[in-house]
Amino acid sequence: MKYLYHYTSLETLALILKNKTLCFNNLLNVDDIEEAQSQDMGKIGAFVYVSCWTEDMEESIPLWNLYTPNMHGVRIRLPVFPFVKYHYKRGEMFFGEDTETFINCKALYDENKICVSASCPLLIKVEYTNDYDKLFPKVKRESLVGDLQKFLEAKDMNNLGDIMKDNIEVSYSFEDIGNYKRENWKFQNEWRYKITIMPMGMQELNPPTLEKQQELIRRLENKNNEPPYHRLFLSLAPNVFSDMEVIFGPKMSEAEKIMGTSLLNEYAPKCVYRDSYLKIK
Repeated sequence: MKYLYHYTSLETLALILKNKTLCFNNLLNVDDIEEAQSQDMGKIGAFVYVSCWTEDMEESIPLWNLYTPNMHGVRIRLPVFPFVKYHYKRGEMFFGEDTETFINCKALYDENKICVSASCPLLIKVEYTNDYDKLFPKVKRESLVGDLQKFLEAKDMNNLGDIMKDNIEVSYSFEDIGNYKRENWKFQNEWRYKITIMPMGMQELNPPTLEKQQELIRRLENKNNEPPYHRLFLSLAPNVFSDMEVIFGPKMSEAEKIMGTSLLNEYAPKCVYRDSYLKIK
């Protein structure tokens, strides 16, 4: 697969071109309101952000209807992983080795609100299913003979002696969150870029201490927590605009096409654009 396709409004195209960024929406804000929900941790999808695309080369009437205003929007084609790549040397941003990533870790470090794995974003092919355990996965992985609350109330490492003998191990896996949708959505043939975050800044979390681990768990366990960001943005590599294609929606007016053409000529002069093949009244 070389390209993915995204249906959106003319206004969003203008923001993508001017800012040279792609928006990732929080799972609380996507069209399928079930996606943020888990079996055991409530709406834990508040810590997952996605940018939704399709692999279908052919134009889709349902996608035009769903994601553009009355078919007056555009369909964007971009190469897979169109993002700016950042390079960090061992020791920078707490990396243990030289690292390449699409995440601007320096900017996140300075903002100090979240931690993100350097492997993000992942590119996921959405699976369509009516399996309850897939649609609403369990997030908490625990081997808990002791009392998690006692762990959270421990004042120092010495205070953990008896608790740790009880073999408390708790972890959280976001691997399945945002990967599944009901079969009703199968027409989308969706691929999505996915970013999972931890709700604690890199400066705040490092170096790790007992108190910081306790605070991170409290934030993850707090079902009323608002997401640290409503949206995240990744920068697009300059060269991808030369390989961009834009299709004007089936019901776009000539005036809208003029505005779209002007935007593309100014910000992406090598971009290919054309009218939709669909003829819809």
